[in-house]
Amino acid sequence: MDNKLIVQIRKDIKAYEDKHPYTRNFYRNYTKALMEKLNVYIFNAQDERIKVPMMYANPERAIAKIYEDRNLTLPIISVAIGDIEENTSIRKPDVQLTTYKFFDVETQKAFRIIKQTSKAVALQFQITLWSKYTEDMNQMVEEVQMMFQPSLTLPTEDESENKAFLLDVLDMSSVQAADKQDRMLRKRVTLKVEAYIPGRQYLYSHTGRIKEVINQRLVYK
Repeated sequence: MDNKLIVQIRKDIKAYEDKHPYTRNFYRNYTKALMEKLNVYIFNAQDERIKVPMMYANPERAIAKIYEDRNLTLPIISVAIGDIEENTSIRKPDVQLTTYKFFDVETQKAFRIIKQTSKAVALQFQITLWSKYTEDMNQMVEEVQMMFQPSLTLPTEDESENKAFLLDVLDMSSVQAADKQDRMLRKRVTLKVEAYIPGRQYLYSHTGRIKEVINQRLVYK
């Protein structure tokens, strides 16, 4: 595409986005993908293989729920989003718009799609392992560590290859609830995910009409 056309397309897209606000669900998609992959199993005192339950909560919220909800029993795993920063190591070429061909199965027609370049970021997750017994904690740590060889692939709706890496495992067992004396072990696992904030994509007709493409379907507006 020549520069004049690119400038016009950017103007048209800007006008479209001003009229049609968009939620990417970026954090939710990556959190869901990670929680679906972190299937941790241990053997209990009866030598039964059980799946460790998981919840989305920061450590403060997690420890409060553990003590407040008597239906929750240890061990348990909590997941929370940490820091996010630009990831220059996987950044795509400095091109703001790319094009590709798309075949619409409903209309049986081929279209040319314009897509905004995705933003490469490094997204951290804090995985907290909670247990009452050392043996349970050791099993959970081992299970999590063995998932990363050296990385864990996360399938998401936006990109086919997203790698998660284990950065460290720290003992945080000194944290206790103020009004409880129950023994509780806690370890924090920090993960870094090579993620992309997805760019929106559109069918751009020769007349300047824009149709948004979401999950390989045309959205007419």
